[in-house]
Amino acid sequence: MILLMVSMMAVLIVHLNKMAEEPEQNSFSSFEAVDDSIGSENNSVGLIVGIFVGLITLLIVWILTGRKRLGRDVLICGACDSGKTTLLSQLVSSKSVETYTSMKENIHPYIDIHGKAPLALVDIPGHERIRGPIVEKWASGARGVIFVVDSNSISKQVRDVTEFLYSVLTISSIQSNRPAVLVLCNKQDLDLAKSSQVIKGLLEKEIDKVRVSRNNQLEGQEGGQSINVGQLGKDGKIFTFSDVGNKVKFVEGNGSNRDSLVQVTQWLVDIA
Repeated sequence: MILLMVSMMAVLIVHLNKMAEEPEQNSFSSFEAVDDSIGSENNSVGLIVGIFVGLITLLIVWILTGRKRLGRDVLICGACDSGKTTLLSQLVSSKSVETYTSMKENIHPYIDIHGKAPLALVDIPGHERIRGPIVEKWASGARGVIFVVDSNSISKQVRDVTEFLYSVLTISSIQSNRPAVLVLCNKQDLDLAKSSQVIKGLLEKEIDKVRVSRNNQLEGQEGGQSINVGQLGKDGKIFTFSDVGNKVKFVEGNGSNRDSLVQVTQWLVDIA
């Protein structure tokens, strides 16, 4: 679709260049020549308008069909003890539950989305030995990703948190389908909790380090030749989340308090 739109734009540019290169009509030309010139200009204007309308139509169709291609799953990811299961319980039943380390995903429907089709909330285990294959299993059907961060302990766990977030954002289907990503800075009720802006800055700096280490690993595996697989951000530029293809939003909340999750529930409505 994008290639077709680029091709149509190229045709338009070529046509405009030809119009600019056409010699001006002699002021003493016959009335018939003037009429032909006017008719030609009208045809050119019609062609240009038609191409622009076609481009806009293709863009609208591409956006709508792209949205329909997304599944109905919302993946809830995060390191161990970040509060994923507590968040899931609040969203589904508006109450907290006793949590434990899970070895498989937990799936619950979410219907509180103003009459839209239900979403499936998928709680991905946080243990680093099992989370990778499970999140990749569900990634292709993801409509959105909620990445939960423990705001109280992020300084101590920033490397593990960043490695997991980096892995999620560089999954091929996540990069191609571009589901929305919500980073929930959880446990804001605790005294040492960092704000969403501070956490965003910490993650951006750490992702820069992860990019360097991952690139070095790839170069070593390829005999010194760099390969462009699973990259985040722009080459030669300090990483920022604005350079990610997915729309990434940071919010604050407390998974054990439903009232503090208004931004999370509104986000779910927006992507549904």
